[in-house]
Amino acid sequence: MLRTFVERKVRRQIVQRSLIISVLGFAAIVVMWNTQALAGLMHPLRMFINNIHGGLSAFAMQISGGSVESFTLSEAGAYTLMFRDGAEALIMSAGYLGSALLGALLFYLVNRAPHLLRGLSIVLGVFTIAFLALFIRPDAAGDWLSMLVCIGFGALLIFLGTTGTGDINRLRSRKSITQIVLSIIALMTALHIILDLPAVLQTPAMSADGQAITNPVAYFAEHVMPGASVAAVAYSWSALAIALLGLSFHLAILRPLRQIPKNDDIV
Repeated sequence: MLRTFVERKVRRQIVQRSLIISVLGFAAIVVMWNTQALAGLMHPLRMFINNIHGGLSAFAMQISGGSVESFTLSEAGAYTLMFRDGAEALIMSAGYLGSALLGALLFYLVNRAPHLLRGLSIVLGVFTIAFLALFIRPDAAGDWLSMLVCIGFGALLIFLGTTGTGDINRLRSRKSITQIVLSIIALMTALHIILDLPAVLQTPAMSADGQAITNPVAYFAEHVMPGASVAAVAYSWSALAIALLGLSFHLAILRPLRQIPKNDDIV
């Protein structure tokens, strides 16, 4: 019975710590994302999230019969995609909605399958560096800062994955730090549309010269769903992102917490 009580306590501590990390991580993301003075700290994370966003959009172009002509990343962390043809409905929604789905899945795996943490960190690190080197190549435009920031962030994820050992129930262990970093990445990915909401509601669909799409949400509202407002599309996508993350949160944290036996259930 004593062993059962100890195991239950450890399980509860791990799940509760995941809950605390998630709440604090989300609060930190919101503050840093909207604070200009902290833009430098958010730079690598913005670039990482936009890599995923742009990569999903490029994938949607390919599978819908289009082609990607170029993919560049700016020092501010934004990307520019030059493409031809493809299904606009899929392309314009793939970035934000695909990120919501991937982020929710990553959040579930990070918090429900701690044994996968190191592998996930390595995979994300390799993706960051490989995607940059193969497709984006900001160095071709003389943007070495973006190149170095992305490579450095990818190398950090690989380092955490290869050395992330220790007791996950100890906050200062390398494995615990890896979980914190991946939880923040998952939250940012899942809630990308939420974080971008102020800009999405204010930025026009096209550039002034009409040659570039500057806001995929506005473009979707104006060209894919004529008559729908930008706010309606933005808020519906935001609600879907919250629902997906909420489901992931329930399956990864709330349900395991409720499944831990109470004192009366231990005999």
